[in-house]
Amino acid sequence: MKKSLFFVVAMLLVVSMVLGACVKPVEPTPEPTEEVVVTEPPVEETEEVVEETVEVTEEPVAELGPVLKIGQIGMMSGLMALYGQQQERGFKLGLEYMAEGFDDQGRPIIAGRPVEVIVKDDEGNPEKAVSLAQELIEKDGVEILQGPVSSASAVALTNVALENKIILMIDPAASSFPTGPNFNPYVFRTSRTSFDDTLVIAKYLVENVGPDFAHIYVDNAFGQGSNVALAYAVDKFGGELIAPVAVPFETTDFTAYIQQAMDSGAQNLFLTWSGTGYVTLYQNLADLGALDTMTVGTGFGDNASFAAVFGSAIGSTGLNVYHWTVPDNEVNDWLVERHVEEYNEYPDLFTAGGFSSAIALAEALKITGGDASGDAMIAALEGLTFQAPKGTFHIRPEDHVAEQPMNILKLVNLDPDLDKDGINEYRFFETIYVSEYDELDVPCTLAGEYAERCGDLTVIPAP
Repeated sequence: MKKSLFFVVAMLLVVSMVLGACVKPVEPTPEPTEEVVVTEPPVEETEEVVEETVEVTEEPVAELGPVLKIGQIGMMSGLMALYGQQQERGFKLGLEYMAEGFDDQGRPIIAGRPVEVIVKDDEGNPEKAVSLAQELIEKDGVEILQGPVSSASAVALTNVALENKIILMIDPAASSFPTGPNFNPYVFRTSRTSFDDTLVIAKYLVENVGPDFAHIYVDNAFGQGSNVALAYAVDKFGGELIAPVAVPFETTDFTAYIQQAMDSGAQNLFLTWSGTGYVTLYQNLADLGALDTMTVGTGFGDNASFAAVFGSAIGSTGLNVYHWTVPDNEVNDWLVERHVEEYNEYPDLFTAGGFSSAIALAEALKITGGDASGDAMIAALEGLTFQAPKGTFHIRPEDHVAEQPMNILKLVNLDPDLDKDGINEYRFFETIYVSEYDELDVPCTLAGEYAERCGDLTVIPAP
């Protein structure tokens, strides 16, 4: 800076001397030159002023608060490892989206605190999830928990949250139990519930296909919650669940269970499953002719396994939690662009869920001024409305259910790379309907000491 300034001053001296020589060539004395030389001390003063200004602009930013550690528990291996990966990627990008800046280690800064995420694999095992959560809290010093994939793990983690007075932000686990009969004030969710799934599809199927339903569902917390929700949703719109069929998660041949559903005479067959078993289930449905004799309604799953699972289902209509082609908003645009840039692929089924969890937690931390204690965060999260990739979210203060849009889509294509550019866009769907975030009237299922919190919400007995 100083060398440049001296150069400029020197040039001005030369120019002044030249101009002086040109304008007054006949003057016999060198007084103008002496006058220019005399101006050098003020130049030194100018340099000192500039130097002081630079020092002011380079003052260090305000000191950061302590590192905020968030423990993320997901199924990072096993049958649903893909979901854990989506959860992890979405949460990472969500924190980046909400960051006020980054520290010298590249960690996003939220409410003046660098955020470090510690990821643990529970393998879908509830006991391991609890053990990992306790280790994260006691040894790693995490102040918030996020996840998991497994609904059974989510139910188990509710007790950890209560015992440690620490926020558990659930996503992508879908069982309604953690914000129903297993609720406590430290448990929140951005994931949808089984009621969101069933309410959005039951109305469509009752009105367009018929009133009677069979239900093949995985016999765990996720499936059991879905069965309760389907019975409620179908009845609400004038239908009846006449054949609930529970199936063990380890099943490799679904023939007997499908036959039971077909023998019921139901016009609709709803499926609740997760993981790679979906492929075998659909193969068995096709082999037995169930896809021709019944309208199969289900949740359209992840992009990567889509062709293998739904190869026989072109033209079918189903519910969908998130597909990147559906929302039209700036948050989703940012997520899609950044995800492709970072991972060279498009966001998938549960990527937006992890992203939404990050947004909700960041918004709450900004309200609390970086205080991540459970009681401070409860006050900030209850009633929070925010914009997520799917659209508007609202966390109900009564039971901490996250009201959100849901999709009804029609499967029209199974070619993942229609434009042949080498990157799979997975443009599989035609959008039939997208619900408003507060349209579905998800019932409140709080029980015991928390039952009175339901207030004016629609209430059904806890399962």
